[in-house]
Amino acid sequence: MNHEPLTIKNYSLHLEPRFSKRFAIILTIQYCGALLCLLALTLPLTAQLALCVKFCIGFLVLASTFFTIRRDLLLINHPLYGCVLVYDEDTNDIKVQLQSKTKAKIAPGSYSHPQLIVLRLKHQEKSQTDALVIFPDALDIQTFRQLRVFIRHSCDQLP
Repeated sequence: MNHEPLTIKNYSLHLEPRFSKRFAIILTIQYCGALLCLLALTLPLTAQLALCVKFCIGFLVLASTFFTIRRDLLLINHPLYGCVLVYDEDTNDIKVQLQSKTKAKIAPGSYSHPQLIVLRLKHQEKSQTDALVIFPDALDIQTFRQLRVFIRHSCDQLP
């Protein structure tokens, strides 16, 4: 059998990341640290007013926690979940097809590291940019490596 090597030129990539334990641990440390810093915060206000301000800030931190866990960790209603990256040989570019059937391009600022990928996509119809944070335990090893190759290739193509 003659098998072609797995390269960017003959491969499309379907992204459906799973729950990431690493990302969950990082988010837990980040938000618990924010709440602990809030407890230690002293405000030059009356005790009741300072307590009210701390309560409001704490509520905002908890609301942000809920939103981040729901959207970025559990990927509920995330616009980039299920996107397909395909190499277009005609334009020597990577095309992205979202589940909403809209097209996007890999935006500048996408980051690839052996332990983390930040995939930023710019929608072509609107000037909105979305990001997807992916840790290695959220994808199988081969898909994670191939995604890193796609991002490196797209960063080489940026002006």
